[in-house]
Amino acid sequence: MNGKPLAAELNSNQIVVATVEGRPYYKIVSTLKSMNIRFSSLSPEEASRTNAKIIITTKNEAALFRREDLIFDFQLDMFPPLFKAMILKNLSGNYLEDILVVGVDPGNRIGIYVLYLHAELYSAVQISMKDAVKFIVNILSCIKSSKKILKIGNGDWIKCNHIAQEIRNLNRSVRIEIVNEFGTSRNILPNRRGNRDVGSAKSIALRTGRVF
Repeated sequence: MNGKPLAAELNSNQIVVATVEGRPYYKIVSTLKSMNIRFSSLSPEEASRTNAKIIITTKNEAALFRREDLIFDFQLDMFPPLFKAMILKNLSGNYLEDILVVGVDPGNRIGIYVLYLHAELYSAVQISMKDAVKFIVNILSCIKSSKKILKIGNGDWIKCNHIAQEIRNLNRSVRIEIVNEFGTSRNILPNRRGNRDVGSAKSIALRTGRVF
């Protein structure tokens, strides 16, 4: 060894998956990998000796930890973007502006791109208007943020106006902006698995629009 105590090495972990239960472990790890989130795996006993910012475990193993800010495996089943938002918030603390931005490209397939704490949180492509509105409402209502902005591209005005009206009727605290879509599809790869729709939604999320 290099002479450093094991505890010192363990303390360097930011996100730790700490469970010996097979099914929850697989679910947590699969989700973190799909979100491109780096993590370490430790037993609950090892994890309890670290100062990791985030520990993900199960309710059954929570008693092994002397901290209350644990994240549990069952929270994955609630709403995947919320799970990632909790991780980002715990990692950033109070150092980043608490802002949530949802960009929407309302085409034949509706691309949705979500930024939280200036980091990519989630992206999705919805086929129906009903599913798109439901997804957006869930994002805006479930994730705690002091400033929430919904930015909608104006390429299809009927769909754009419909989404804006639906969200305004359901949540008047959200700032809604209508964004000029011109050029948002440039330099985006061919539309493989909806990457063009998501890419356009991302460009919309990063632009300033006019208030609806």
